[in-house]
Amino acid sequence: MKIHFVKMQASGNDFILIDEFNSIVIPGEKKPEFVVKASDRHFGIGSDGVIFVQPSEDSDARFVFYNPDGSKAEMCGNGIRCFTKYLYEGGISRKQKIRMETLKGVITSYPIAKDGVVGEVRVDMGAPLLKRKEIPVAGRPGDTFIDQAVEVKGRLYRLTAVGMGNPHVVLFLDDLRNLKVKKIGRGIREHRELFPNGVNVHFVQEIKENEFRIRSYERGVEDETLACGTGICASAVAAVLNKLADKGKPIIFHARGGDLQVGLELDGEGISKVFLTGPVEEVFRGEMVF
Repeated sequence: MKIHFVKMQASGNDFILIDEFNSIVIPGEKKPEFVVKASDRHFGIGSDGVIFVQPSEDSDARFVFYNPDGSKAEMCGNGIRCFTKYLYEGGISRKQKIRMETLKGVITSYPIAKDGVVGEVRVDMGAPLLKRKEIPVAGRPGDTFIDQAVEVKGRLYRLTAVGMGNPHVVLFLDDLRNLKVKKIGRGIREHRELFPNGVNVHFVQEIKENEFRIRSYERGVEDETLACGTGICASAVAAVLNKLADKGKPIIFHARGGDLQVGLELDGEGISKVFLTGPVEEVFRGEMVF
């Protein structure tokens, strides 16, 4: 069977999109097998995840996301930006405000288009989750997990945990250049006593006021990726919680795959919404035999 696909990337995070808006292309029980094969960078197309474009009863479309290992994920910020571009340019939704159904809930995005081509997308990622039970992190359900010392394989790390529909921890470091992202990230990700569902791990370096470098280890990819949208959102929130960023101003992140901007909507002293803005592009289209 030949499967039509579109390959897109957002800040170096690359995704395969399969259009199932009018009919199911790959049966549900076959999707994990397809995702693993398609995501392989040597024997498949190669990706940081596969997105299935499906209809929704209450929203403009349904966003169904699988990690490269075939597991389902709750959300993916950069994937949502690619999804928005596909919906807009493909004519599924030409709205200036697009509503998408995800496992996290309904996400709203705002395509920034010129002559019908979407070059950037702004996404309302919703409110960050800060309680241990919500993220989840083991311990007292109502407590937060901010700048906590955690020992992993004999080394001590200070972690801040933030949920963005999926779990993240953030470490603030002085230098990221020679960092062993995969080794350290995997060790923290697999600390199941503390993170029962696993966790995405982000290493952040402050450059100047409200500007940071970031490197990310993603759960499900099980490796470093060029960018992570929800992780950048979580890192912006963590920077505010650790008094390293001004929550009233845009926060810039330089990922290995490009730059992204985070804006925060405030409700008193708390953060009620996180907005992620960045570029997105189509890479190529093709067919894959499955």
